[in-house]
Amino acid sequence: MNSQPKFDSAFPLDPRSGQPALKRITLYDSSYTTDNLGDQIIMNAVHDHLREIFPYGFFTGIPSHDYPGKHGIQKAAECDHAFVGGTNIIASHWLRYHQIKLSLGDVLRVKPLILMGVGWHKYQRDPDPVTNRIHRRLFDREYLHSVRDTYTYEKLKRSGIDNVVYTGCPTMWRLTPEHAATVPTTRADEVLFALTAYLRDEAADRAILDLLVRSYKTVHFWPQMFDDMAYLLEIGSDHLLSGAVQIVKPGLTDVADLLRRDNLDYVGLRLHCGVLALQHKTRSLIVTVDNRASEISRDTGLPTVARDDLARIDEWIKGSDPIALTLPFDAIAAWKGQFDR
Repeated sequence: MNSQPKFDSAFPLDPRSGQPALKRITLYDSSYTTDNLGDQIIMNAVHDHLREIFPYGFFTGIPSHDYPGKHGIQKAAECDHAFVGGTNIIASHWLRYHQIKLSLGDVLRVKPLILMGVGWHKYQRDPDPVTNRIHRRLFDREYLHSVRDTYTYEKLKRSGIDNVVYTGCPTMWRLTPEHAATVPTTRADEVLFALTAYLRDEAADRAILDLLVRSYKTVHFWPQMFDDMAYLLEIGSDHLLSGAVQIVKPGLTDVADLLRRDNLDYVGLRLHCGVLALQHKTRSLIVTVDNRASEISRDTGLPTVARDDLARIDEWIKGSDPIALTLPFDAIAAWKGQFDR
């Protein structure tokens, strides 16, 4: 009698042993040790796509922004694949600043990382020689790396890392032309607004808020980070007192529930809140405050506007062109498909 266990025909089997071909996946997670809910938006997309690639994978999350302990390093060393996804995590001077929180000893121990839609920390010079050596050890040499803008792509190429493709941010990988065609072009009755307290410009941000209060029946404010609420009180307490601005609870469930409504626009200073709005087919205009939105917009056509261009914001509110995103779907498919082997 054959006592060999039978598995679902969809279950991956090792061709040599006939046993389940399970994968151990380490995911460096940027949503740990931070109050920035934008990192949760990113990591939700990263999880979603990786689960699609590895439906039978066993995932272990460790923090990307804090040094992992002994158990985390062990998991990161023993895994089949290690991913870091969707955040501006690469920088040019490792000994001065590195957002991937690994010690030099850890760099030698862990499984080399596979980049998934990451970007550069900020506009910087090319990496110094020490950083280049660390990156060549830390970043996997076999698999393609995915970066979210051509600025990052070109910097890695100049650093000697050739196994890299530009894919855009994983949060945008499902914003197909068919999806984009469902996004409205006319003004809604209500608007979702977000601020970036750590990159403040009181006069410009107050002017944007005043314009939104004049232009919409209700302004919904979502604090993506803890300090954003205090910043709103500094620049818009009168609008809060009048009831013109309503606060959305600080959680992804609450803002997603709001975005499921019809007749809502998004105008705000938070990049990934704006992308989340597009995921929910909400018309979205992202006010740029740093290199992330600027570079993604340059590459993909993501609707953005300069912080001080109030006239352009006013024009967009009254009506906008159909959204026309240019995303590298072939490169996304190639990056995903490499794990089929």
